[in-house]
Amino acid sequence: MVRDYDRDAIPSVYDLQDAPAAREGPGFRQVVFRGIDQLIGFTEIGPEREASPPHDHPFEQMNVLLDGELDFLIDGERVSLDRYDAVTIPPEVDHASRAVSEETATLLAVWPLREDRVDATDYQREFPTANPDA
Repeated sequence: MVRDYDRDAIPSVYDLQDAPAAREGPGFRQVVFRGIDQLIGFTEIGPEREASPPHDHPFEQMNVLLDGELDFLIDGERVSLDRYDAVTIPPEVDHASRAVSEETATLLAVWPLREDRVDATDYQREFPTANPDA
């Protein structure tokens, strides 16, 4: 079951800047970290990232901007975030983000446990791998 964990491996501490990227490309790097029922995305978004089309998913997403400046397009409305601003995106609402300065923005996203992202947390030793053949 995806919620199983190894009690002997708790607590485990990870530096998310050193964790393996779940997704990356020019101006974009995202690491996913999980708990029992939640995931966080630690994302660095630079000015060289190409604009991506809005997307949606069946999960709520809460975001906190840790550093830099970022624009979100949420349900067709542009929202500017500064350091420590937080915004919630309800399930199935179109959204996209982009950096608005020459500085890389650092975003923390919080989701419920998403089985489509669990494989990105295989580096965490407290959780059995989602793919036993990996």
